[in-house]
Amino acid sequence: MILLLIFSCSKREYKTIDFGQIEITVPSSWNKYKKKGIDSYISGLITNKNDTLIFDLGWYSGDLTRNNEVLVFDKSEYAKFTKEQKKQLETTKHLVVDDFLTTEYDAKDYLKYEYELDSIDCFQTKFIKPKNKGFGASGIYIDSLKGGGPNSNKTRLSFYGNGLSDSTQVEFFKALKSIKLTKYCQ
Repeated sequence: MILLLIFSCSKREYKTIDFGQIEITVPSSWNKYKKKGIDSYISGLITNKNDTLIFDLGWYSGDLTRNNEVLVFDKSEYAKFTKEQKKQLETTKHLVVDDFLTTEYDAKDYLKYEYELDSIDCFQTKFIKPKNKGFGASGIYIDSLKGGGPNSNKTRLSFYGNGLSDSTQVEFFKALKSIKLTKYCQ
């Protein structure tokens, strides 16, 4: 009886938030966040840990892995970092070099992001996370919800949160898997 009480108390409550073109099921303690976009539909969520998770639905939504940052800095650049930036780098795989032009290193060893392909609703999706926990953004990117051809505009979706804890990232990815894109899946 006691175990049943413990497990029922730890059971998470969830709710579905309807953004019009996107529906997502999230922990009940998360709330809708409204933001005004200029050339796309932007909105998002605020988590119980006060993290802001923003989506961008439009022609210019960004893919973090397209121009994946390399965590390699020359000494003069590193010297300009704040104490907080240097402290954050202590737990990340990075490289400080004398000169970019003369130093040899394998850039893929210092990429900021990694990703896995999966699907959400009826679309192939990149699930993106930082290679170094908490250092960078976590989320998804869908390249084309509609549109086509190399010279045409496509509707894309990105949905990211920055510097998420492990537990928030797990909940966020679970929520992302629940997304329904009914306007686009036909």
